[in-house]
Amino acid sequence: MTYHDPCYLGRYNGEFEAPRNVLRALGIQVAEMERSGFRSRCCGGGGGAPITDIPGKQRIPDMRMGDVRETGAELVAVGCPQCTAMLEGVVDSAAEVRDIAELVADALVEPASGPGKGKARTARPLAEEVVS
Repeated sequence: MTYHDPCYLGRYNGEFEAPRNVLRALGIQVAEMERSGFRSRCCGGGGGAPITDIPGKQRIPDMRMGDVRETGAELVAVGCPQCTAMLEGVVDSAAEVRDIAELVADALVEPASGPGKGKARTARPLAEEVVS
């Protein structure tokens, strides 16, 4: 798994470690992208990019998902709904995009221990299933 640093949380507010600490607390090891932390590449969601189609070879979110692909990660965690929307919109991406809040929620749900037992789950895998 890798983690995408959102601009608003990271560059604008200087918070890079808290999301990684949450992922570590879930038992998830993060494979850092080359451009992470204060050097993180934007998802393309700022500056009106989501409502424009800027001509060029690649869109910003396509480039970011290329960064994800270079890590070999099958899952990219994000901490911003705008980043989630932009990165999920990339066509032909092999990595699944999940918000950290989803991963935490999955870890809090008890897995069912048989038919009709336990709490209901979504079709998405739990965080510990993604790690294994």
